[in-house]
Amino acid sequence: MSNDPQSIDVARAYLRVGDLRGAARALVDADHVAPAEVRCRPLARTVIAEIARVRPAPAGVARLATVVGLTR
Repeated sequence: MSNDPQSIDVARAYLRVGDLRGAARALVDADHVAPAEVRCRPLARTVIAEIARVRPAPAGVARLATVVGLTR
């Protein structure tokens, strides 16, 4: 993953086709490379929230949701 907006777009694309695991993996990978991109960008927060609604949420996304303040 690169440090650009495409990282989040990839996660969103996976989400649109129903591949939650791919979306989660893309977000977690992007967070390792560019945490500020994932944690501060509004679109990223939206994607995190959508994936985190799945029960059980993928562990990496559940962690991100907590880190960005989307869960308690």
